[in-house]
Amino acid sequence: MKAQTLAMLAVMVGAHGAQARDMRFVTEPFPPYTYATDGRAAGPMVDVLQAACARLAWRCDIEVLPWRRALGMAQRAEVEGIFTVVDSPERRQYFHVSPAVIEGRYVLFARAGNGLQYAGDPQVLAGRTLGAYGPSATALTLEALVEGVARVRTEIEPDNRTVMRKLAAGRYGEDGLALANEAVAQLLIREDGLHSLQPAGLVKVFGYSFGLSRQNVDLAQAQAFAKVLYELCRTGRTGELLKPYGLPPSPCVR
Repeated sequence: MKAQTLAMLAVMVGAHGAQARDMRFVTEPFPPYTYATDGRAAGPMVDVLQAACARLAWRCDIEVLPWRRALGMAQRAEVEGIFTVVDSPERRQYFHVSPAVIEGRYVLFARAGNGLQYAGDPQVLAGRTLGAYGPSATALTLEALVEGVARVRTEIEPDNRTVMRKLAAGRYGEDGLALANEAVAQLLIREDGLHSLQPAGLVKVFGYSFGLSRQNVDLAQAQAFAKVLYELCRTGRTGELLKPYGLPPSPCVR
């Protein structure tokens, strides 16, 4: 086989057997995980994605959009991928969900002096109002958390900043709570000076993943993507990419 032909094949097929292709991803403004800097997508999830795309010889374009718009585009297969997503039956209807990349924690937050310390018994939430951002995995987690608990009221807000500000202002009542990603909430507390808020208990440890459209990305390509993410994790490259952000990688999963 001629050298020129071999060179063409090397361009067409990545080191992991995935055919080179253009991949369009959408994400949301979700610091510290994803955000836009000078009009370009940035953040730890973006860094890991670009590292994986480089190994697969994929040309990956990323656009930062409001979450509802991004999710709608991805579910209608107008793009090839979306992040951040949490693995769930709802997401698997539309997407090949990748191995988790970054470990996250859903934590209850309360106003100082509330006195609640959640230790795994949802019944202590009876009679309270709880806020969360949605539609999102956070909102789904909140729904599951309060199922069967008496007199609970939930408020689903358009973004996490609204949730934390309303909690601090007492809009959920004196005993109100918020369920939020711990890293996101702590960033908002620092940025907005919401120092009257404090953690009140861990609800769930989970991981953030990428979703690849089932209509636009075949199973072999999704498996190649998953394999590369595993290798990035196993070799410590994912940890290196996340270290500047102070965020922990998820356990390595094949």
